[in-house]
Amino acid sequence: MESFKVANEQAKCKCKCTREKCPQKQVPLRKERDLAVSQMCAGAVESRWKFFGFTYSTMEAVDAEIDRVIHTPQFDAANVLDKSDPIRDNPKESLQIIQRKITEVKTELLNYSSAISSNAVLESVNELGRVSEKLEGKLQSNLRMLKLNEGLMSCTNSILEFDTAKSRTDLLVQVLKAKILWTNSFKEIQMIEKSDRTEMYQKLVSMQQCYDVLSKYGVDEDSSMLFEKYKDEFLSWDSSATLFAIKDKDVAKLVELENRYKSLNRIKDYRQVFGFFIKNELKAYFEKRAQEESPSVYGTFKHMFDAWRHVAEMEQVLSFDEENPFKIISDSVFEIALQFWDDIMATGFNYLDNADDPLKAARDAAWERQRVADEIENWNDEVFKGHMLKLTTKLTTVFAEAYSRIVKTTLLKVLNTIEMPIKNSRRKCLWLAPQLEPLQTAMLEILHTANETFGPHDFYYWIVPPFELIFRELAAKINNNDFFRLKKIEGEQKVVTKNAPEETENQLSFIVAMGSVLQFYDNINAVIVNLATSQRAPKKEDKILLMNNRNLLDKINKKVVQNYARNLASSIIDQMAIGMNEMKNLQNPVHASAANLPSFSRAPHNYILGVGHELLSQMNVISAYSNNSAFTSAIITAAGGRLGEDETDVWLLNIIADIVMRAICESVGDLSKLPAHVVKQLQADISYFIDAANDLHLNPSKELLELSKRLTA
Repeated sequence: MESFKVANEQAKCKCKCTREKCPQKQVPLRKERDLAVSQMCAGAVESRWKFFGFTYSTMEAVDAEIDRVIHTPQFDAANVLDKSDPIRDNPKESLQIIQRKITEVKTELLNYSSAISSNAVLESVNELGRVSEKLEGKLQSNLRMLKLNEGLMSCTNSILEFDTAKSRTDLLVQVLKAKILWTNSFKEIQMIEKSDRTEMYQKLVSMQQCYDVLSKYGVDEDSSMLFEKYKDEFLSWDSSATLFAIKDKDVAKLVELENRYKSLNRIKDYRQVFGFFIKNELKAYFEKRAQEESPSVYGTFKHMFDAWRHVAEMEQVLSFDEENPFKIISDSVFEIALQFWDDIMATGFNYLDNADDPLKAARDAAWERQRVADEIENWNDEVFKGHMLKLTTKLTTVFAEAYSRIVKTTLLKVLNTIEMPIKNSRRKCLWLAPQLEPLQTAMLEILHTANETFGPHDFYYWIVPPFELIFRELAAKINNNDFFRLKKIEGEQKVVTKNAPEETENQLSFIVAMGSVLQFYDNINAVIVNLATSQRAPKKEDKILLMNNRNLLDKINKKVVQNYARNLASSIIDQMAIGMNEMKNLQNPVHASAANLPSFSRAPHNYILGVGHELLSQMNVISAYSNNSAFTSAIITAAGGRLGEDETDVWLLNIIADIVMRAICESVGDLSKLPAHVVKQLQADISYFIDAANDLHLNPSKELLELSKRLTA
């Protein structure tokens, strides 16, 4: 009972009211009290279960079982008691749970019944009545407004009909007046003297006003043509006046003329006069220019710029085209220029060929072209700028062709100055590299000028073809004049010198000279790449045009290296052959230095010792040239590009040694025909030479190794 009292106290309203609904909580007090009672009952039951030893999990199982059987579609109490173990084992607890659920159901029924009580229904009906009254009042107000608007609409329709009738009447009167005035004016204008321009102008303006009205409904074609003829005759005087006003920059006069043209609906003709002025001025200049001996091509642009600026300064009278008031000027300049542009391109650069210094004249023209290009780039009017770019693009192609022609002619003159001297040219080649310097300097200067003239992405198209021609001519000149003494002259005696290192240097000088030609070629290509990529990093898709005829020089270089390798080898072979023949003819070829050796041991002969000494001497000289870039370039090219710079000296010495080894094998001849003591001496000589070659990092040839095996067999 104490718990029920507590529940009742908790269910009381704090405002101490006795109404069914609390004004503060807005919930039925009975519902709140019943809910509190249910909670207290559940608490009491739970405490009682705990007292008798039942766990809360057991109660949950019983509660879940009761929920299951209650919601079974076909409920049978006897069957439930027999088959449900939780209910059969806990009858008291099951009864308490069922009673609690019955209480909950009753509580819900009470809540629903209070929501549909008579008081609540009555209050809802009263509220519905009040809303209906307000809605009826608004509806009546809208009906009254609608009736009032119907009266106003009928009044508005009457006004609109009146306005329409009046406008039609006014239009009819206007057309009739224009028709009468048009007819009378035609008669009157025929009687006016043409010299009386004031009266003529007034009459034409009056007729133009009539024509503007009548043209909407149809005008006699003959009358229209006659009217236009009158205007043409009248404005023919003003056309000349407009040209003079433009030339004198008389803005006030131009404004007056513009109003006159506009009043006669000929504003288009007024605009065309500005175009006529431009065309007349430039046509006179182009015709005069054709008679000059060596006119400046790019000076033509200065006259076009001046003509455009002359008219553009009168901007206030060019406002008839708001989007681009200068368009008619730009179009007129471009139109008249196109009429003469083919002749300008055909003969514009002929004066360069006749100049005292064609390359300097071409360079000056290039600078002038660049100034014109810069001025066009900074031009404010886009239409005029576009027209000028089209003209310069056409002219650039012609200028580039003339520039290439002059470059070729200039470089050929420099190339022709390269001449082989008569003295000492057959023994050594120290003269070629200095004579190539002027040609290289001229080509580098042309490259830089062309880059500034045509831009880093175009200059090589006009420079590379003449450069390729120059190197082709240089290769032909080297072959035809035998700069490197590759052709054997009949009856020419070999020069024998006692200074072997000096002779080696003389022979190597030809290889160095050929290497300087290759370096010259590679340097020009490298400069082209540097200039083309100077303003940005190169991309994969970039295709820079380079010279592509180095193979002509490579062929000459290969012949030079092979020829002078043979010459160096022959200086050794000649002495070797003489010494070997002497050794073969001796009865006892044992050298004096080996007299005290056992009979089965032999020392190498003098001739083979000389071969080793000469190879060592040549190696010392060749090694000194390994730091010479021209020498390494020639050797690497001759080797097919498969060498490092530190391997060039050994590679060349191997070529020389291989020639010497083949010569030794040939000089030995048929071993079966040689005496035994000669064979033994050869065995000692060949064995010594193989050891010496290995010490010099040279590769013995297969023929020499096979000869050594046969000698020891």
